[in-house]
Amino acid sequence: MKINELATKTVEAMLAAGLSPRTVWYTHEAAFLPIIRTHEASGKESFDRETMTAYVRRVENRIEQGEIGREHYRRLIRGAQRITEMHDHGKLMWTAPKKASRFKLNEYFQTMLDEFLSSGKFSPKGMSDAKWVARKYFAWLITEGHVDLSDVGVVQVQGFMIYCGNRMRGSSVHNAKLYMKKLYGFLAEHGYSKETYEGLLNFKVSRESRLYPAATAEDIATILNVIDRRIPGGKRDYAIVLLGAVTGLRAGDIANLRLTDIDWQKGEIRIAQSKTSKPLALPLTADVGEAIKDYILNGRQETDCDAVFLRLHVPYRGFTNGGAIQDLYDAYYKRALYPRDAFDGKGFHSLRRATSTGLVTAGVPIEMAAQILGDTHINSMRKYVTLNSRHLKECALDFSGIEFLDVSETKGVRS
Repeated sequence: MKINELATKTVEAMLAAGLSPRTVWYTHEAAFLPIIRTHEASGKESFDRETMTAYVRRVENRIEQGEIGREHYRRLIRGAQRITEMHDHGKLMWTAPKKASRFKLNEYFQTMLDEFLSSGKFSPKGMSDAKWVARKYFAWLITEGHVDLSDVGVVQVQGFMIYCGNRMRGSSVHNAKLYMKKLYGFLAEHGYSKETYEGLLNFKVSRESRLYPAATAEDIATILNVIDRRIPGGKRDYAIVLLGAVTGLRAGDIANLRLTDIDWQKGEIRIAQSKTSKPLALPLTADVGEAIKDYILNGRQETDCDAVFLRLHVPYRGFTNGGAIQDLYDAYYKRALYPRDAFDGKGFHSLRRATSTGLVTAGVPIEMAAQILGDTHINSMRKYVTLNSRHLKECALDFSGIEFLDVSETKGVRS
């Protein structure tokens, strides 16, 4: 398809999605026409991926040189992404532009990174961590003067881990070590490295385990009460917060929830967890069911998107990840209670901790509570026993046999 026809088709898709004509045609003028002119200048009538890649690189160079502002940069990159989506898929996917990494790689290491990420079965969270560690390692090698792996060995692997240890917390060093083992396992298997360095990377990392608070029943009630359920956004947000508080679902799983995941006849929610990819079935309680039903029938926009919870503005699509859900919860928390402190543990995940603590407090065995919440490891549930102050008091010893003595009675007694 000719590049100008592809741009016109993209414009039509944006208008059909509900964007205002003013916005769409401004995008055409500011973001699509430069792409068309770049293709014409290169003698390309139809969409050409190499030409598009070169165009994006020039845009990135312009922002780095300070020639254009951040907003104009985002507009140009978004325009390139929209036209590429239309070419590749025949429709707009409405994905957000990927955030550029500050760890720049050469072509050799970038190709190796892509192969590594496509070779393993990583969960979404694991994929993100693997990409972060591998990219950081390769970028570190470049800063150390290595353009490939030909002269990289135990000294460099050890040096990178020392570098991480001097700049990261224990939990981050642990993740770096874990994915370095996976990376070198891949590199050795595919002939890029003669060693796996498994012995070198088997050292133990001391990780601090902070005990974050669980949301209290009073806090949850206060937050729910400030949500305006008369408007579509309020109906959606009320259902989201209530769903998190009652079931303990993670923000990412709620963001990924699909209409087909809810079995209204059996009263169940069935999902594949985004963190572990493990299946999970939860009861759809009456209060949660009514809240979701109210939103779907009276607040949810008409769209072909199958996500249960949609964004409030066109195009009506589901959330990309749980970040938006965490943000909306933070906003209600601040409105209902008080401003939060950084890393205070009172975000959306505190609802999951509240559900977990409630199960333990009710006497549910830890193994069963872990199954209910979909936790893979029992150890992830043990911290909730610490939050169960009522039952911990039952474990406390009395002072029988070590009664308190009045100091005056001990005068004259030599130890």
